[in-house]
Amino acid sequence: MIDGTPSVVWLLDLLIISAHLMEDETMITRSIHGRSLFSTLLILFVVTLAASHQAPSQQLKPVNRADVQSIDNLLKAFYESLSFPEGGQPDWIRFRSVFASATSPCVRVAADTVMQMDRESFIVFFGGRIQRGTLKSFAEKEIGRTGEYYGSLAQVFSTYEKRMNLADDGKPIRGINSFQIYLKGGRWWIASVTWQDESARTPIPAKYFR
Repeated sequence: MIDGTPSVVWLLDLLIISAHLMEDETMITRSIHGRSLFSTLLILFVVTLAASHQAPSQQLKPVNRADVQSIDNLLKAFYESLSFPEGGQPDWIRFRSVFASATSPCVRVAADTVMQMDRESFIVFFGGRIQRGTLKSFAEKEIGRTGEYYGSLAQVFSTYEKRMNLADDGKPIRGINSFQIYLKGGRWWIASVTWQDESARTPIPAKYFR
C-alpha cells in the first residue's frame, strides 16, 4: 500500500500525467539520458517508494520493554542513554525509543535564550559537540523528582546533575528537566522535554530535591 508521503504522492501524480503525455507522438521521441520520460519517472517512483518504506525502519529499533514499563524506568533510560565514557557515544537507539516521535520537542532554556529542537535535531546538536571534541564524555543522573499525575498523563520535574569531560574533574552542573509523559499501548512515552541549568540567578528550590 502506498502511504501519504508527500514525495511519493507528488511523483505518482507526475507519473500519471507523463503516461497521458506519452500518447502524444512528440513526447515519445523525448528522452533523458537515453531513456523515455515515462521510464525515467517510473524508475524515480520505485526508488522514492522504496526509500519511504526503509526510512522508518532505520529509527524504529526493537525497544527494551523494561525501559518503558514505568516512569521510573523511562527516565532512567533517558539519562543512561545520554551518558557515555571518553571514547564512547550516547546510545541513540535507546534514546530514540523513549520518545513518542522524531518531532517530539526538546527545548533548552538558558538565561536569555531558548533553543527549540526536536528529538532528531537534538541528536545532531549533541552529536556535533562530540564530533568537534568539545564534549569528550558525559554523565547525567536524576537527583530529585516531583510530579503531577492523572490517568495516563504525567508532568514531571526531574532534577538532574551532569558532568562533562569527566577526565577534567569539573564541577557538576545541576538543573531541571520538565517532562511531559503519557501512557499508550501498554508503555510510557516522552512527549516532550524542556530543561534549564541552575544558575546564581535561578537556584533550584529545595522542594525539587525530594
